[in-house]
Amino acid sequence: MSKYKISVVVPTYNSGDFLVDLFDSLKSQTIGFENIEVIFVDDNSKDKRTLDLLNKFSNYNNVRVIYKEYNSGYPGEGRNIGLKNANGEFIIFTDHDDTYNIDAFEKMYLMCEGDILITNYYKQFKDKKIPEKTLFNRSNIVVNSLNEDLRLLQIGPTIWTKLFKREFLVKNNIQFLEGMLAEDLEFYIHSLFKAKNIVYLDDFYSYNYKIRDEKEDKSTINLRNKEVLSKMIKGYYKTDELLKKLDKSKYFHLVFKRHFVYWITSLIKSEIDDEDKVELLKEINPLLKKQLVIYPAFDERIYDSLTTPLLEDNYKDAVININKIKKSLKIKEKIKTLFCFK
Repeated sequence: MSKYKISVVVPTYNSGDFLVDLFDSLKSQTIGFENIEVIFVDDNSKDKRTLDLLNKFSNYNNVRVIYKEYNSGYPGEGRNIGLKNANGEFIIFTDHDDTYNIDAFEKMYLMCEGDILITNYYKQFKDKKIPEKTLFNRSNIVVNSLNEDLRLLQIGPTIWTKLFKREFLVKNNIQFLEGMLAEDLEFYIHSLFKAKNIVYLDDFYSYNYKIRDEKEDKSTINLRNKEVLSKMIKGYYKTDELLKKLDKSKYFHLVFKRHFVYWITSLIKSEIDDEDKVELLKEINPLLKKQLVIYPAFDERIYDSLTTPLLEDNYKDAVININKIKKSLKIKEKIKTLFCFK
């Protein structure tokens, strides 16, 4: 039997003081810190504060720090290294800049009856916390397989709210994509199709997800530059390949519908020039067209003007419409600010 109930894998890179809050939340867990194994995998940080903190944390017997000799730039590789070195009965993967609520691990450990347990989370802004909404209306479910409730495919792939039986991941060779984004989507979908028992606690909020989207403080996912959006596309293609490999392509629409809206929203909000927008649209469009053939519209009505140009590979008109949508959204936001609408 494992010495630890839960292994926590934390990829780090120039994380600085974010690590203090995260580590404090781990030490404060009601399950008992002695029952938790913490594995930091550092992506070749150059920040002295980060390295000093990791060195300090490594003084605890249940904390390991693995230093990479090069920077991969994305979390998949660090998570895989952590998984390979973990010893806990269960494993969870977290980000370096967020926190867990004090009873998160105790509740998750006690309620996990099989291969996966999923919880809900708060979006943490500077001045408030907002509970994430889902399709489940705060009702909990326990299923023996994904087919018993396909809504699970539409839960966000946010990996830090999902507890996995470590042996389940190892047995099924489930690992993260490396060198790209949407790595959590592919990992989550793979796990769902292989799991024999899944628990979802929609009414339990275990995690505080810090929204870092300020000019001087942006998380990777909020950078919205060409490289990030392209790396997301690569992850989407890998997820599509996984569906084909598992003979699960019939679930394509359920898997991707919210992610394509998210990607388009990110493109609209970006400051990428029109030429690069065309390149990105060309890159992702085979997937978008596949989605539009299955379901001839996007979930956001404001994006309906993109359907025809994308189906016709008319990228010039698609970009023109994207820029119109962006202008419209800016006007609406300005009006909202002027009149202080809630």
